[in-house]
Amino acid sequence: MNFEVKYYSGYKGEERPRSVVIGKREFKIEKIIWRKRILDKKSGKRYEVFKVKMDGETVEIKKYKSGEWAIFFCEK
Repeated sequence: MNFEVKYYSGYKGEERPRSVVIGKREFKIEKIIWRKRILDKKSGKRYEVFKVKMDGETVEIKKYKSGEWAIFFCEK
């Protein structure tokens, strides 16, 4: 199954997720609840975490400097 996160890039280059495509279905991100930039002290890697409301669910999206991303569905 194919996964993709579509981002919006503003004039300052700050990207934020706009939708997630899973297979052939696109889920619009309704609201960004919070956003954090994190430095993993063990690995030295930086990434951003977005907690968003998507299709009525709360989801965390991690975006790594390498361009890779991961998505986690939060428990209610």
